[in-house]
Amino acid sequence: MATPEIVTFGESMVRLSPPGYGRLEAVETLDFRTGGSESNTAVALARLGRKVSWWSKLPKNPLGRKIASNVSRWGVDTSNIIWTDSGRAGVYFIEFGSQPRSSQVYYDRANSEASTLKPDDVDWSHLDGAKHLHVTGITVALSQSCADTVRTAAREANRRNMTVSLDINYRSKLWKPEDCRTALKKITPYVNLVFCPMGDANTVFGISDQPGNVAKKLQHMLQVETVVVTGHHEFVFAAHKKELLRTNVIRWREVDRVGAGDAGDAGILHGYIDGDIQLGLKYGCAMAALKQTIPGDELIASREEIESVVNGGSSSIKR
Repeated sequence: MATPEIVTFGESMVRLSPPGYGRLEAVETLDFRTGGSESNTAVALARLGRKVSWWSKLPKNPLGRKIASNVSRWGVDTSNIIWTDSGRAGVYFIEFGSQPRSSQVYYDRANSEASTLKPDDVDWSHLDGAKHLHVTGITVALSQSCADTVRTAAREANRRNMTVSLDINYRSKLWKPEDCRTALKKITPYVNLVFCPMGDANTVFGISDQPGNVAKKLQHMLQVETVVVTGHHEFVFAAHKKELLRTNVIRWREVDRVGAGDAGDAGILHGYIDGDIQLGLKYGCAMAALKQTIPGDELIASREEIESVVNGGSSSIKR
């Protein structure tokens, strides 16, 4: 593959879930998929025609190979994956709920190969020629060595005059808010763009306000050029330099919400990298909505389908 425009890395896992809305303790079969925040974003970017590379640290066994092949099949460069001869891939289980029962995630990812990732594992020439690095707080949460690797990656990207984005992606089952805040503030000096749901802004940074104000306050607190705030029922907001931008959320009928934020990140990055954050917000809202209509972690849609949603296309049957 040609030199990627966008590089991202992190842990992707095996995903096991009861069919439909079943309970884990009651079913006899499980649906087998794979997914992870950064690879989900990579796949969505590739569906837009972007040249994107995703890498991780995976065991050389059937589960590791399954994760890699499920990412690469959609056009993502996985040639820089770090393979090990032993160890384990992370696994997560998800039970899908319907009101009033919430969906539940159960992790089995402790001591996975990805959690052992350290800066010395990486050939940082992988970044040469790329325009943008995308990272998330999930990888930072996995271990101190992972946190060091994400910080090193952001610093190496800066040295190459690349832009860097960070999705806060707080996971309460992985760490505490104060640990998240402390770790991410060591990375944000190298970051240009931050993605943050309103709930994470409150939980991690103690900011609770109208979403536009949340974006501006986070921008000031973290001293970054752009902050995108999601989670409002009507709009997505971006504090970009001295402007406050917004675009309408697109309505959807939920099939599987996992990965919607990752798809939204991809759409926003699509515009951001070309210097049009407002267009990126439109793509982000369209792709987040479209993802929630598709089972699995990844947005498996054509660019034409995505742009139809961006342009307000009909959801009627195409005959």
